[in-house]
Amino acid sequence: MDATEYRPDNRLLRLREVTERTGLSRATIYRHISKGTFPRPRKLSSGTIRWHSGIIEDWINTAGTSGT
Repeated sequence: MDATEYRPDNRLLRLREVTERTGLSRATIYRHISKGTFPRPRKLSSGTIRWHSGIIEDWINTAGTSGT
């Protein structure tokens, strides 16, 4: 599925919500981002970042099969 495609469940998640959904710590998420193995957040303004929930759900569904 294209990352820009509209999805009804595609709301914006805060870092806390991403850590709750993935079970990963903040540090682990940022480590995966720097390695290119986790979706990058969208910068909304200075100091405000969010992830699209659909992209995070896709990552969760594929992470188990990719060894991440």
